[in-house]
Amino acid sequence: MDLISVLLHVVWGGIVLAAAALVTRFMIRIHILALPNHRSSHDTPTPSSGGVSIVLVTVIGILIYCFTGEDSSAWSASLAGLLVGSVFVSVVGLFDDLGRLSNFKYKLLSQFVAVLVLFLCDIVIDSVTLPHWGKVDLGWFGYIVTLIWVIGLTNAFNFMDGLDGMAGGAAAVAAFCFAFVAFILGSELIFVISYLVLAAIVGFLIFNFPKAKIFMGDVGSQFLGFMLAALAVVGTKGEASQIPLLVMPLLFAHFIFDTSFTFLRRLHARENVTEAHRSHLYQLINRMGWSHPKVTLLYGAMAALQGLAAIWMIEMNIGGQVLIVAGFLAIYIIFMLLVVRAARAKSLL
Repeated sequence: MDLISVLLHVVWGGIVLAAAALVTRFMIRIHILALPNHRSSHDTPTPSSGGVSIVLVTVIGILIYCFTGEDSSAWSASLAGLLVGSVFVSVVGLFDDLGRLSNFKYKLLSQFVAVLVLFLCDIVIDSVTLPHWGKVDLGWFGYIVTLIWVIGLTNAFNFMDGLDGMAGGAAAVAAFCFAFVAFILGSELIFVISYLVLAAIVGFLIFNFPKAKIFMGDVGSQFLGFMLAALAVVGTKGEASQIPLLVMPLLFAHFIFDTSFTFLRRLHARENVTEAHRSHLYQLINRMGWSHPKVTLLYGAMAALQGLAAIWMIEMNIGGQVLIVAGFLAIYIIFMLLVVRAARAKSLL
């Protein structure tokens, strides 16, 4: 990619960022309010559904790129499936924000339908590389792996959207690092989609951090979780510019660990795991006295370290990649033990 092309991408990203900021400002005026309750981390009615701006400008930006750019092969069945699935779950999320979809099972059903759209467009993890085994074809089991991965990250992202800038900040770091990896490996379409997602998030974050004037809402969190999960699968399908499968899981390792631990702990305690609560690790830290910005910055620092590791590991073999992921897992287990111990001392668990 020559200098002129890079500058054009920078300009296009800037336009998308500005458009996202304008739409977010408009969404604040619409006044779709998130009312505080005993499970909320905010104490005043706050505009929600700011994620509409992320969805609109990202999708429109991608479509304009595909139909006006020089790459005539940009539009494909895979890209269509990516956009249709992501938009579908975001629309269902918007209904939830509007109070017209109170049951979690309907959101879960919509996610299953969206994943079926991915399958119809051949967005599926069909093989994995294992240490000492090499490349292993998954066959029909690949559909199960893809289903768990996409729905898992979509809901993890949704559950972690609980403090000012938390979800948006992590998504911005992940999108930036994924764009960087795609650029290095020569995957132009993945690079473009990633930086457009990044620009849209930054335009929204202007109004969401450090003090939120508007929340992302399910419309935004579901879109970003699904989009980035599916984009990771699309990235593995390239031949000359294949992106390692473990890159995106590593970029969201702290979200995946926090959600998985909280889910298992609540399941063991026989709590209703679909009911809203305030016992995620990040929520416990906030309840112990850390402000929203401090907790967000802590998790942002985790995301940045994961991003550096993800960029570093693209030159490694699968054994080295697994060791990096295992290292972060060990760190987060220690982190969890410290948080849980402190929370129990304050009778928060």
